[in-house]
Amino acid sequence: MTDVWNRSARTAPDTGTVRVNFPCANGRVYAFAVLQEFDHSDRFIQDIMTDLEARQALSSADRSLALDVAAGVVRRSRTLDVIIQSRITRPRHKVEPDLWRVLRIGAYQLLFSRTPDHASVDSTVDLCRLLDRPRWTGFVNGVLRGIGRLLSVEPATGPAATSLPGTHQNWRRLAEAVFPDPETRRSEYYADAFSLPQVLTDRWSSRLSQNDLTAACFHSINAPSTTLRVNLMRTEPESVLQSLLDAGCRARAGSIMGSIHLEQSPRIETLPGYNEGLWSVQDEAAMSASVLLSPQPGESILDLCAAPGGKTTHLAELSRDQAKITACDVASGRLQRIRDNAARLQLTSIHPLVIPKDGRELPPGPFDAVLVDVPCSNTGVLNRRPEARWRFDQSGLEELVVLQTRLLIQACELVRPGGRVVYSTCSMETEENRGVVDTVLAVLKDFRLDREVRHLPGQPADGAYQALLMRAGC
Repeated sequence: MTDVWNRSARTAPDTGTVRVNFPCANGRVYAFAVLQEFDHSDRFIQDIMTDLEARQALSSADRSLALDVAAGVVRRSRTLDVIIQSRITRPRHKVEPDLWRVLRIGAYQLLFSRTPDHASVDSTVDLCRLLDRPRWTGFVNGVLRGIGRLLSVEPATGPAATSLPGTHQNWRRLAEAVFPDPETRRSEYYADAFSLPQVLTDRWSSRLSQNDLTAACFHSINAPSTTLRVNLMRTEPESVLQSLLDAGCRARAGSIMGSIHLEQSPRIETLPGYNEGLWSVQDEAAMSASVLLSPQPGESILDLCAAPGGKTTHLAELSRDQAKITACDVASGRLQRIRDNAARLQLTSIHPLVIPKDGRELPPGPFDAVLVDVPCSNTGVLNRRPEARWRFDQSGLEELVVLQTRLLIQACELVRPGGRVVYSTCSMETEENRGVVDTVLAVLKDFRLDREVRHLPGQPADGAYQALLMRAGC
C-alpha cells in the first residue's frame, strides 16, 4: 500500500500554479520546471529532462545542476519533507504546492549538495523572484535558515533520531531529534531518514540484518555510479583503464573480469574508447546474469526481454560473437538501441525481433539457452530510478509477479531438452525472485534449479537476483 505521505504529496490541490517562462535564468528554474511536471504527470525525471533539452538550449552546467537537483529532490523527498515540516508551524496542506517545491529545492541543496549553505539559501530566495513569487522570499529565507541551524558540526556514527544519512555511508548529526527512534521504531526511522515508503522498509526490516538493511538504504540514496564492461573481444581491461587514467578520469578495476569503475560520471560518449566500441556501460550485478547463462559459440540463444540491450551485447561478447542471438522486445524503438549498440561494439550475431505484448508469436526455437530479464519493481536499483520507490505498492507487485511467471514459463517452453534458462530481476522482493522460480518449478517438472545468485544493494553493486534453471535431457 502506498504511504499516506506519498498520496497526499502527489494529489495536493495546486492553486495559483507557477508558469515557468522559457528560456529560464538558471539550472534551478529548470529543476523546478522538471519537478512540477513530474508531480503532475508521473513521467520519469530523465524523460522530462530529455523533452526539456529538445525545446531549450541548456548549457552543460545548467543541465547538470537541473538533473542533480530534480533527481535528488525526488530521491530524498520524504526526508526533505520531514525536516521542512519540523521547521514550520503550519501543516503541509496550508503551504502552496509550488512553494513547497521551492522549499524542497533549497533544503536539498542545504542538506545534500556541495553548495555552500549561504549560497543554498540565497539562490533559493532568488528562485522565488525568478518564478515571480517575491512574496515567498521571507518565508523561504526563514525556513532554510532554520534548517541550517539544525545541522550540527558534531559527527554522527550511525542510526539515531538525530542522525541524518548523507551519501556513501556518511552520517550528519542534527541539533535536535527529528526522526523516530530507530531502537523502538526501526522501520519508521529508515523510511523517514532514507526517504523510502514504509511498505518497503517494513519488508526489508523483517528479513535483513541491521548491516544489510543500512547498506541497502544507503545504496538507494547514493547517486548512481558508473561501471564500464570492457569488450574483451577487442581489447584488454588494463589498456582501457590506462587510457581512462591518461584522460584524467578517476577509475579503478572492478570485481568482475573486464569491469572498470568510474569515480565520477562524465558524459560517456566523450570518454576514450566509446566510439571504437571498446566498452559498454553496465553494472556488475547486471553483468553476472549473462555470465551465469554462459553462452557458447555456435549456440542458439534467446534474450526474451532484451531492450535496452546491455545483457544482449554481453551475451554476444561472451560467445565470441559466434552464437545466434535473437533479441526480443515489444517496442521497435527500444530495439533500435540494441542495433545501435551492436553496431558500435562491432557485433554481428544479434538479431532483433519485435514481439506482441500479449506474448504470442514468439520465435519458435528450440533454443540452447534463454535469458529472461523480466520487468520488475526495481527495488534493487532505486539509486538509478529515483521514481521507482514512490511507485511501489502491493497491488503493483502482484501484477508484476503474474507477468514474470508467464514470461519465465514461456522462456522454459522455448528451450531444448538439456538446455538452460536464466531468470533475472533487479528486485530485492522475494515474491519476484525465488517465489516466481518456485511457482514455475512446481508446474514444469522437467526443470530444476541449478544455482541462484542474490546481489544485495551496495555490496558492492546494484541489487539483483538471478536463477539458473536446467531442463532435463531427452
